[in-house]
Amino acid sequence: MRTTLRIARLDGGSVVVEAGALAEAFFAADPTSVGVDPHDSLAGLGAFDRIETSDIHALNRTMRARSAHTSWAPITGVPLPWLGKIDPALDLIEDDDARWEAVGGQRLVADALVAIVGPSRNVAVATKMLHLKRPRLFPMLDKLVVEMLGGGISQDAAADVRAEQAAALVAHLRAEGRANLRALRTIHAQLARRGAPHSLVRILDAVLWFAHPAARVSGVARVLECRVADA
Repeated sequence: MRTTLRIARLDGGSVVVEAGALAEAFFAADPTSVGVDPHDSLAGLGAFDRIETSDIHALNRTMRARSAHTSWAPITGVPLPWLGKIDPALDLIEDDDARWEAVGGQRLVADALVAIVGPSRNVAVATKMLHLKRPRLFPMLDKLVVEMLGGGISQDAAADVRAEQAAALVAHLRAEGRANLRALRTIHAQLARRGAPHSLVRILDAVLWFAHPAARVSGVARVLECRVADA
């Protein structure tokens, strides 16, 4: 099918998802139930090279992050060189390898994650903030998305280790997004016609989240096939 995604898992398994209907159901959902539309409408706005109090408000109000302002204090309201280096147009999935390599895309992702993951700022919260600041580049790596990818974030590990694990997941999402580029572009066009344009990485992480058995889904066929590698 034109909108079927075939995602390789990091454990050697795979997930096959009919993503077109799933994406439409996700982005049409009541925003108060899954925190979708308000957050996406704010993504990419605000200060170019800093995290502001308004960003933390947006994070907590639209994504139920419950992230204390004090945990962001060390990096709030000050210029962040690692953020300022990232072109807002840099796209995790759309940009080809030549462009990605030329700008050092993976290094920019890794540096941002190392800078933002820290005490009381876990990977899920940190990537939601990064998506808010650069919605074309960063996925939201919450527990369900990570599990669908067959990966893992070591919650007890040091912050830099968790950041490295997250960077590896982003790299994997780029590879899988590029492998499914045609289907993702088709879904993007369908959503845009309905007045709900979203970046390809946002579509991909949303579909993975919504396909997880623990996600709240009603009346939508989610996973066509899921294979987990033998231990």
